Amino acid sequence: MNTAPLACPVCGLSMHQETSSLKCRSGHAFDLASKGYANLFTDKNRNSQTPGDSRDMVAARRRFLDNGAYGILRQGLADRVRPLAGEMRVLVDAGCGEGAWTLGVWDAVHEAGTSVYGMDISKEAIRYASGRNKEIAWIVASLFHLPIRDGAADCLLNVFAPSSDPEFARVLRKNGMLLTAVPGRTHLWGLKSILYEAPYENDETLPELPSFTLVDVVRLEGCLQLKGQETLQDLLSMTPYFWRSPKAGIERYAKLDTLETPIEFLIALHRRK
Repeated sequence: MNTAPLACPVCGLSMHQETSSLKCRSGHAFDLASKGYANLFTDKNRNSQTPGDSRDMVAARRRFLDNGAYGILRQGLADRVRPLAGEMRVLVDAGCGEGAWTLGVWDAVHEAGTSVYGMDISKEAIRYASGRNKEIAWIVASLFHLPIRDGAADCLLNVFAPSSDPEFARVLRKNGMLLTAVPGRTHLWGLKSILYEAPYENDETLPELPSFTLVDVVRLEGCLQLKGQETLQDLLSMTPYFWRSPKAGIERYAKLDTLETPIEFLIALHRRK
């Protein structure tokens, strides 16, 4: 693991690897798991014993995404970072989940020598992700307390995850890049039409990022045709509608065996001021 950009989550000093541990000069040490990932999420930042997505949620998302259902987003992210790879020594996926998007951008930039880091608060998500690609540094960490030195990152990826303007600005160098992705107006309209009596369009609100300048926004549109109740349930499980939908809507959805729905994403490129 390239430890050059990493900072100790306890004291903030730089870290180095000794056999199967990451250590700082103050003596704080963090063991690497057998799968190669590091857990740098400390108790002082913990609000739950099992923060982030559960094993079942992570498994559902991995099954769904590995079938290529959101392939246009993975390709869109890769296409956006590829021409910028020459500016990137360090790319961090902040809120990487089980790593689908991290893998896509790694494919686009690794030949340029970019070091890629996937970070998520869910240990289950990082455990899944770490089995995908050993060239990516996978780390359990909160995106609100990234174990990255000030100004050490050239690019951050933030897809369907919370954002933190002060933390993102801290870890990015001046003029560093931030790529965000949010649902478009009609994203999953077919799903919402089943779950709700009066479905609503997404508002397409981009993250509030006063420390950044918006460069451009790319819109991606497609359509999903899904078959099988397991696939349909995997889709529902990886969305917030799993928790927010009325019981009657969930029951209607459980009776379906096919679903057709538009998908739509906005990818925004921001530069740190």
